[in-house]
Amino acid sequence: MSSASLLWCQSGVATVTLGQRVFTLVAGDLLFAPEDFMLSDSVSEEVSGASGLVLEICFNTMNISGTARRIHLGYAWNDRLTFEYSRSLFGEDTLSSEIARLFTDRVSSPPLPAPRKARSVAQVLVSNPADQTSLEEFAEAQGVSARTLQRQFLKSTGYSFSEWRAAQRVCVAASLLAHDFSISVVANLVGFAATSSLTRAFRRHTGATPSSFTTGQIGMGAAGYPPRTPASTTFAQASQDQQLWIYSGTATVTTPGYCRFLGQGDMVTIPAGTQTRIDVAAGSIAFPVPVGLDEWGMDLSRVEAVHKQQTAPLTVLEQSEWATLSDELLNTPVPVNL
Repeated sequence: MSSASLLWCQSGVATVTLGQRVFTLVAGDLLFAPEDFMLSDSVSEEVSGASGLVLEICFNTMNISGTARRIHLGYAWNDRLTFEYSRSLFGEDTLSSEIARLFTDRVSSPPLPAPRKARSVAQVLVSNPADQTSLEEFAEAQGVSARTLQRQFLKSTGYSFSEWRAAQRVCVAASLLAHDFSISVVANLVGFAATSSLTRAFRRHTGATPSSFTTGQIGMGAAGYPPRTPASTTFAQASQDQQLWIYSGTATVTTPGYCRFLGQGDMVTIPAGTQTRIDVAAGSIAFPVPVGLDEWGMDLSRVEAVHKQQTAPLTVLEQSEWATLSDELLNTPVPVNL
């Protein structure tokens, strides 16, 4: 996995390794994996003897930055994430803004210092914001003076060592508050001696109080209701014979000389090289799948398995081609098969 992607635990429990970090995902978790992180070959997925299901959602343009991180969206977002997974398999270019915004940090992390020894100290504090090691103790461990380490932080980040640590703690605290942790618990988790210390740090670094972050935009119970799955129109061409499977709702497939209305569970074949218009109704979801699969027993686990074995089953046509192709398809008399 060389490009950034989202890993969605659709069901069960999964342990995912990204580089040196290990994440345990439960159903409803969405994990952002930055570019160049490698997904371990030994990913284990198990829940009560059954397999969990992790789906990779990947677009050329993700509009998410930063480190690997996980949010919990719960069951309510299942249809919206299934739709996003479908969009990625159709070859769409950009992750929906409704999904990308879920990973927008309400409080940005302070920049990492450039000097190697100061960066090493900062990485310790990123891994464990509650670490109480003093500037002098860190400096001794790095083999430099406290004054030198302080200067490296200040010159490279604009923060003194203590300010940098407080800013990092506030960033982590904001995320925890958005996940419905209480202010007193968060203060303890990130290393503040009292809630009053947390409040002062929040005011200094955000201009707001911690309580204003307890109704955050992401996290368990705080992501809000997902937007309705929109209607979509795709003009595409299959590089090889392909089937369209209707996961839910309805869709219409139109090619020169052919038009078919499809309902949930139906499949239709799209011949290789055929320019096709696919209209999926609002609240509906469709998937491209290889020829040869039977509609009986189709589910997301089979979709995920077959798409690991093929690349770009459909090529989405440029928008400049839509008008001409749309006119050709809609103005050609076709038999309608219901």
